[in-house]
Amino acid sequence: MLSHSIHPIETRFDGRPGLSLRSKWGQVSVLLGGGHICELRSHAHPDLNPLWRPLWAGIDPGEYRADQHSTTYGPNPDGALLAGIAGHSLSFDYFGPPSAEEAAAGLTTHGEAPASQWHLRREFDSGIEYGVLLPIAQIDFCRILRIDPEQPVVYCEEIARSLSSADRPISWNEHVTIGPPFLACDTTLVDMPATQSKVIWATYSDEMELTPDAIFAWPKAPREGGGFHDLRTTPEGRYSRYTAQLIDPSLIFGYTAISNSVRGLLLLYLFPRSDFPWVGNWEERHSRVFAPWNGKAFCRGIEFSTTPFAQPKRDTVSNGPLFGEETYRWLPAKSERRIRFATLLLSIPTDFQGVERVSVEQETVRIYERGRARTLSQQIDRAFFNGTAA
Repeated sequence: MLSHSIHPIETRFDGRPGLSLRSKWGQVSVLLGGGHICELRSHAHPDLNPLWRPLWAGIDPGEYRADQHSTTYGPNPDGALLAGIAGHSLSFDYFGPPSAEEAAAGLTTHGEAPASQWHLRREFDSGIEYGVLLPIAQIDFCRILRIDPEQPVVYCEEIARSLSSADRPISWNEHVTIGPPFLACDTTLVDMPATQSKVIWATYSDEMELTPDAIFAWPKAPREGGGFHDLRTTPEGRYSRYTAQLIDPSLIFGYTAISNSVRGLLLLYLFPRSDFPWVGNWEERHSRVFAPWNGKAFCRGIEFSTTPFAQPKRDTVSNGPLFGEETYRWLPAKSERRIRFATLLLSIPTDFQGVERVSVEQETVRIYERGRARTLSQQIDRAFFNGTAA
């Protein structure tokens, strides 16, 4: 049972309207423009928000006008998205760029959801429901966020309701992006229970440093010219790259664990593997010289998803399974799909070596450190994942 009530606080982030949920241990904040989760902050680390804050001043997506803002944010199909992007965004109902025909018809990168204005629909003890109507996809999308009043955990349930009389293939991508100071070269470590992995195609970037289309076992990705790069780490240099990772099919729960021992923080996302079998690893370090990146951006996306690669939906469907795993989901006519995940913010010692594995035991998440017998544990509401949480 909840020990006390928590209600949303209307606030502004860089002049943009948003909402915060604050509890005894910290807070989570969202932007209504694009729906992005833009802030996760623990009182144990009050000056540290692990989520990416772009260097450019953002605007709500409804304010973007190609004739006025292309120079600042770039032209569409990316411009409307990048104008307002922040932190943990949602790519829905496709992941990647629109097709040429869709772009000509006005669609933007990563679907309507992150380039639309969301609205608060209701508030309740410890949480909010906010959402957006996607007129082209004919989907009503809502997100229910609940902050635990005592424990450093945020619970998220998302619901996609079809308003269409036709079945629809969809991609559902939780585009979590971290940035400095939590993201730091040779300090930040990324762990996940991945098995087979694949590097994106050569046309993605001239400064990828990885062998295009290479299949490998996480985390050792082959370098062009020989050798390997350990993708658990973030090196110095200038690069832009993407790899897709298959989460171990034997697991009930998948996870992504991002740690910075110097900062003393572990950011852990826990999700049913059946909802999100893929994790995309996207890295940008001073490589994209065009607006709004301008050769200055440093960020890394660790994205749990139904879909391995960002590409037009037509290609996702046509290419079919990868490593024997489906790469999209169906949203049947006049039906709904639900997903759930939890976000944990944990303090770690300064000599923490990363995460070897994570287990869920009754009401406890147990985190096993790499190379040591040391473990961390965190109480969670296990009933949440069964859809029976209070």
